[in-house]
Amino acid sequence: MRYLLLISTLFIAINLSAQRGGERGNRGEKIEQQRIAFITTELDLTVDEAQAFWPLYNEYSEAKNAIKDDKVLDKKIEDMTEQESKQMLTYAMESKRRSLDLETKFMNSLENVLSANKRLKLIRLEREFKKKILKRYQKRLKRGEKQYRRLDKKKEKEKSLEEGIGN
Repeated sequence: MRYLLLISTLFIAINLSAQRGGERGNRGEKIEQQRIAFITTELDLTVDEAQAFWPLYNEYSEAKNAIKDDKVLDKKIEDMTEQESKQMLTYAMESKRRSLDLETKFMNSLENVLSANKRLKLIRLEREFKKKILKRYQKRLKRGEKQYRRLDKKKEKEKSLEEGIGN
């Protein structure tokens, strides 16, 4: 039953991703599918809970992304005037307040869907998932740096060989 729920949830997630019209890249879709599978498995949602939970979660997710995308910092902080810095600081604090209000509203909307224990666990699972993705990203960066260093060393060897042959 649990596997059926996981498979059906992934199917719904894939369909929702396809309906968004490619607004995110393939990597973003894969991460979102992994998040859904992780939350579904770890939260141990029943079929009824999952059917009520995922539409609310998707709506919350979209609203959260809209807050992040609302305004992008165009200039480097060092290049900003004091007035621009004050405006950006005010905006940043307002965005944090809106995010907190949104999360509070979301948790309240789940009151009739999930127990307090599962809602608390959801908060923890979202944090764990972010850490997991961040660790994976950092490993990729380290691998990329190692490969880049190897290429540099290889180029240096080739250059020194060419110089040795040219002399």
